[in-house]
Amino acid sequence: MVDIEKIDDNLYKAVYGRPRIGKYDEIWNKVKNSKEILREAVQTKRDKFDERDTVKGLAICDSMLMDYRSVDEVAYNNLITSIYTNPDIARIVMNGASNGGYSFLLMSLWNHSLRLTEQQKAFAVNEAMNKIGTTRWQQSEDAFSRKLDSMGISDDNDALINLDECINPIGRKSGAQYMNYMFSTLSQTQAHGVGEFDIRYHILRNPNWSLEEKRKLIMNFWSDDETYADYLEQWEWGIINDSANSNDDVIPLLEKDSLYEYTYDTLLDYYGDKETADRIWDEINFCRQMNELRPLQQESKTSPKKKVLVAINNA
Repeated sequence: MVDIEKIDDNLYKAVYGRPRIGKYDEIWNKVKNSKEILREAVQTKRDKFDERDTVKGLAICDSMLMDYRSVDEVAYNNLITSIYTNPDIARIVMNGASNGGYSFLLMSLWNHSLRLTEQQKAFAVNEAMNKIGTTRWQQSEDAFSRKLDSMGISDDNDALINLDECINPIGRKSGAQYMNYMFSTLSQTQAHGVGEFDIRYHILRNPNWSLEEKRKLIMNFWSDDETYADYLEQWEWGIINDSANSNDDVIPLLEKDSLYEYTYDTLLDYYGDKETADRIWDEINFCRQMNELRPLQQESKTSPKKKVLVAINNA
C-alpha cells in the first residue's frame, strides 16, 4: 500500500513550494513509472471540507496532464474520464488562481492526440461558455439588466462605490452591473485560463472540433466584435513575441504587418529548425483560419461591460 498523500505532498513541494523542496525530475520519474501510484492518484474523493470532489493525488494528476506521453494509459484515461464528467475535477487548478488558472480541463486540451467523444466535446464547450464575454454570459448580463429595470433601478439616481479605497459616485444601475460583473470574475466557473489563451483558444486550436464546429464556436465564444478583435490581435502578437523570434538585439525576426505573407520555406530558413518552423507555421495558420471564420468588423459597438467601466471611470 503506497502513501499517496506523502508522495503527492513531496511532488507538490518540488513544483510549487516556496522555496521549492526536492528535485522534481527525480521525484516525478519515480512516480510516473509506478502504475500503482498513478492509478490510485487519479481516484476521486471528497475534499477535506466535504464541499466538492477532488482527486487523491492533485500534484500527481497535474504532472500527468503535462507529461501525458509517458504515463500509464489506464491511469491517464481514468483521469480524463473524471475531468470530462465531473465539473469539480475539471475546474481543479494547481497553477494559478482558482478563478482563472490552468485547470485540469484546459490542460487536457494540450494533448492533441487525445480523441474526445461528442459528449466530452460538449462538456468542454459548456465549460468554455461560462467564460466572461461569451454569448451565454452576455445573455445573463442582459437578463440582469432587465431585472434591474423591472425593480426601477436606473442611473437617474446615484450610489457610492468603493474602488481601490476611493469612494466614487456612480449611477445605481451601473454600480449594480459592475458589482455583478466583479462577482462573476471570482466564480470557479472562470477556472479555465485567463486572457487570450484561455480555454476558448485551446478548443479552437484542438483538432477534435471540425472547421464547421469552430465556425459556430468562434461566434459564440465572443459576443462582442471588439473583444474578439482584441483577442485575435493578441494571438498574432503572441507569435511575434515568441522567444524563437528574438535575436541578440531583441528585434523580432517576424513583422506583424507581414504575418500572413510568410511562407513555410521562409520560416524554415529563418529558424533553421523544422520543429520551430512547424510550430510557428501552425500558429500563423490558426490565426489565418480564425480571420476567415470570423472576419474582423471595421466598426463594432462597445460592449455593455465596457460601457459600465466607462461610466465608473467618468464618475
